[in-house]
Amino acid sequence: MLDPKDEIKQKIDIVELIGEYLPLKPSGTHGFKANCPFHSEKSPSFHVSSDRQIWHCFGCSEGGDCFSFVMKMEGMDFPEALLHLGEKVGVEVKRLSTTGSNVKQRLYELSDLAVRFYEKVFSSEAGLDARKYVEGRGISADLRQRFKLGYANTQWDTLTQFVLKRGYSESEIVSAGLGQKKKVGSGLIDRFRDRLMIPLHDQHGKAVGFTGRVLPGADENGPKYMNSPETPIYHKGHLLFGLDLAKRAIKEAGGVIIAEGNLDVIASHKAGVENIVASSGTALTEDQLTLLARYTKTLIFCFDRDAAGLNAAKRGMTIARAQNFDVRAIIMGEDVKDPDDLVQKNPEAWAQLAKHSVPVMEYLIERTLAGKNLTKVDDKRAIAKELLPFIQEIKDVVEQEHWLQVVGNLLAVEPATLRTSIRQTETKNKSNTNRVQEVKKPAVPAKHTKEEGIVTLLLGVLINNAQTLGGYLQELSIDASLQGLERELYNQARDLYTGAQNTPDQTLFSRLRDHFDAHDREDLKQLLIKLSLLADRTFSQLSPAQVEDQVKTLCALLGHSESQRKRKIIATKIRQAEQLGDQEAVQKLLSELSQ
Repeated sequence: MLDPKDEIKQKIDIVELIGEYLPLKPSGTHGFKANCPFHSEKSPSFHVSSDRQIWHCFGCSEGGDCFSFVMKMEGMDFPEALLHLGEKVGVEVKRLSTTGSNVKQRLYELSDLAVRFYEKVFSSEAGLDARKYVEGRGISADLRQRFKLGYANTQWDTLTQFVLKRGYSESEIVSAGLGQKKKVGSGLIDRFRDRLMIPLHDQHGKAVGFTGRVLPGADENGPKYMNSPETPIYHKGHLLFGLDLAKRAIKEAGGVIIAEGNLDVIASHKAGVENIVASSGTALTEDQLTLLARYTKTLIFCFDRDAAGLNAAKRGMTIARAQNFDVRAIIMGEDVKDPDDLVQKNPEAWAQLAKHSVPVMEYLIERTLAGKNLTKVDDKRAIAKELLPFIQEIKDVVEQEHWLQVVGNLLAVEPATLRTSIRQTETKNKSNTNRVQEVKKPAVPAKHTKEEGIVTLLLGVLINNAQTLGGYLQELSIDASLQGLERELYNQARDLYTGAQNTPDQTLFSRLRDHFDAHDREDLKQLLIKLSLLADRTFSQLSPAQVEDQVKTLCALLGHSESQRKRKIIATKIRQAEQLGDQEAVQKLLSELSQ
């Protein structure tokens, strides 16, 4: 029976997996390339091999297999990636044995049980008012099931009693944010009562909490919307509502729409616009933007037209620009409150607006000018004070100049004057880094000598083509050309090619990878992946015969370099022997030099 890790590797296609996050373009026979998601670059350094199921970036030196990619993209550790990919391809993985992981797993399972419980109540007689409300909003049965909408009835402890009977403790119910201790006496009461229940799922689709909306006409003294409290599995600053359902649409659309409310997202799906998430009424955080950066670098804000919505857009715009996002906005009419409101009135209008976002500065200018009189100096000064800091944040010189001219024309002020104002502010705030976040530079690969470059390239192509070219492994002259990990990889490749472990049903690459996995040599496995993809990238356009010709040429170059190196060493020894007057040693070295 296969180990779950190996079974997952057999079932998953790394090209399809990575393609869910990145737009891959063909590169060679079995390769694909893209701009690396782990560092900023303009030309693609990120390569994927479909036949060896590996990836590597030649810009930042990150690389690996399906597990390492998910770990890097999703911020998971290996056990979490194993569970995630196991669920994706239908491979059962035993739960983790650590206390902390078991606690979280129990809370995930409890939250999922609560989702299914609230769905059942929604469909029961008690959920009649909730069903009428959902139907009145034009939410179809399919859409309700997609978002797993439910209903918490009016009773004090219905959910609590239900989950207690299924083996969960009171402390777990409280930890999951589903119940709270009674003010008088012992026991728990449900946190949510008489509310439409909107489950909150993380980006992997795991239920982590809820938003409860009070139903119209209900006798409820609490807030209109009530969210789960912070728990070990739910952190509101990390979660974006609807991201689990939006990932593919974000990739296809090339950007993500950010709304304020969860119902905005549900309504948008009803109109066929699915590349949308909600910040759930909280200010957009750096953690949320870091999460979105895995899927796109284009943000499209669509916040409410009130002052709170404008302020949210301003805060989000500043931190998004600091993370090098392209920031845009959707401008809705004065008579429209939010996407949900527009979809109720005209779904097609929302679908069209979603396709025609504008640069975020256009949105800020439009909102800032509202109610202002451009003939009054006080209003003009207020407009400049409001807009110039955001123009100052723009890193692209051409774009910054464009908006300086736009604002200058509006205020009847020369753009040069506004530019001077910005520069004076920059000088004053030169040490202030609150608005600027330095982009992490990729690691610079170590420089290699010509001989080292030839050997590593040869090593990669011979490992990739060991069935036809493996014999050349015995011919490489590497006495001084390889050191450290490269030399160790060469020795392992040569030994596995010629040794008893050379089984015909496995490629040399896969034997080496399995060997390094078995001996916990991640450093050698990463080097193996790098050299394999380097060879792919270099020889991808050549036929097998042309590849062999190149290998022969490189081996000859390497042999020539090795001969030159040895001649220099012998010549140095001859001079030393002559200085010492050792004629016997000189004759011996001359004979060696001749050979």
